[in-house]
Amino acid sequence: MPEKEYEANIKQICELLQSDPTPEVIQGLRDAFEALSKQLRAGPFLEVFETTLSNIPFSALFSLLAAPDNKLIVTVAGVTGLLLKPVTWPMVHQTFEEYIIQGLAHPHPVVKSLVLRQFLKCEEKTDP
Repeated sequence: MPEKEYEANIKQICELLQSDPTPEVIQGLRDAFEALSKQLRAGPFLEVFETTLSNIPFSALFSLLAAPDNKLIVTVAGVTGLLLKPVTWPMVHQTFEEYIIQGLAHPHPVVKSLVLRQFLKCEEKTDP
């Protein structure tokens, strides 16, 4: 079975994450994450979501939010927000408490907004 476009993109991101953060690598990450964002929106969401998270841990995404490149921060925050969308508040709080604290102190407003959107989940019902 041929490799799907999002799978090739995720593979490229993984390879770039192993590289030194040269300007070319940062540009490659920006481009790859922009493509991944489009692929998550276009779907099939669950398939792209599971493949992304089985290859790129949230810790890698969160570490990229400290990159010295505003466009990369905005793009990664957007992808992270899409990936966190189906995750409930109790799971976010339990799993990502350390990152929530760091995100609230982050200098970039997009990252703070990402964290605050997670707080809004605590108001949502988690059971039927």
